[in-house]
Amino acid sequence: MARRILFATVLAAICTLLISPHGWAQGCEEDTDHWYTIIDEDTGRVILHTCHVVVAGDEFVDPENRRYRVVRVEGHTAWARQVERVDPEAAAAAFHAAWQRELAMAGVATPRRLAEAPAGRLVAIYHTHSDESYIPTSGTPSVAPHGDVYNVGAVVKERLRRSVGLRAVQSWASHLPHDGAAYERSRRTAVTLLRTNPDALFDLHRDAAPLEAYATTVAGKPGAKVMIVLGRQNPNLKANEQFAFAIKSFADKSFPGFVRGIFYGDATFNQDLSPRALLFEMGSQENSQEAAERVMVNFIMSIPAVLYGVTPQGPTAGGEAARRAAREQGTAMSVIAWIGIIALLGGAAFLLLNERSLDGVRARLRRLASVEFASILGARRRPRSGGGVRTGGESEPEGPAAEPARRPGDGDETGDSQ
Repeated sequence: MARRILFATVLAAICTLLISPHGWAQGCEEDTDHWYTIIDEDTGRVILHTCHVVVAGDEFVDPENRRYRVVRVEGHTAWARQVERVDPEAAAAAFHAAWQRELAMAGVATPRRLAEAPAGRLVAIYHTHSDESYIPTSGTPSVAPHGDVYNVGAVVKERLRRSVGLRAVQSWASHLPHDGAAYERSRRTAVTLLRTNPDALFDLHRDAAPLEAYATTVAGKPGAKVMIVLGRQNPNLKANEQFAFAIKSFADKSFPGFVRGIFYGDATFNQDLSPRALLFEMGSQENSQEAAERVMVNFIMSIPAVLYGVTPQGPTAGGEAARRAAREQGTAMSVIAWIGIIALLGGAAFLLLNERSLDGVRARLRRLASVEFASILGARRRPRSGGGVRTGGESEPEGPAAEPARRPGDGDETGDSQ
């Protein structure tokens, strides 16, 4: 009997995990000792190196916006086929439309508030894999309890504040050990950060891959590219994806070569908590912390540009268009209000001229209220003779009980003609 009870308890727990949203894998496993290589099945070209454990069904959108889907995996090698070419502009437009509706509902999409954005707004930063570090900087890929990624996060936070006045809250909570349950532990941090009502939530990491996979240059100095990661088991995937493409689209134009692509892993990465939650891989363990910072202080300007239409150089074209639309809407409402005020003033002046005194105006208004308006309402609401009440769908009663038709010229109870 005891064995049966134990078996039933374990089975119930497993079923609960399977049907519960928290039963989904919050973060896919990582192999910190060996990276995975994804190869284009048709050309044999390597399209991605990453420490994320790759499974069939995972996807990758490369810098040229070609979407690949993994079809098979053998060991640490995966093969993928190109399935489509993504239109990032369409996805970005969908994001902006949804975001503007949300801002309008919150009362933010007004000319004055848009002109002040992002003053008073907030984004949040945390680090699920707390030990991640850069070998050229720290001499090791892992530093406990806070790796180099926290330092890059702090630089990002300060850059946002100094450049555009956007406040960022960064959690220094540690979620060690670096294992498959790290995302469950960091979920508590993410939930706490969301209580501050941020406009976006970012989980900052560094990948594990060969140096050349992420290497780039910034003003002639070494830099480390950024990869955006999405959880494809996430119910918010479409919204997060649109946000990711809006950021990639802006960054590709303003900081070409800085975005390595977008990887879709078999997990949620806690992105089910917000429609604007993303994971950024800031270089690999082979890049230096300084290289990651050089790219991130530029790339991170995509965030206020996408969310608020603001850059350190001033408003973006999209941001200025939104402000112009809000101003035009505000102007239209002001015109309607002034028309109403002018009509009321004109009516008051007309009554004063005709009645020649304020007492006369008041008497005329009383007559309008008690006679003309009462006459109109009385004609519409006069009860029918016979005391019958019609129900929906019944025809007007005929015969003696019906109200006699009124002849043209007949007066109503007030004596005024209709």
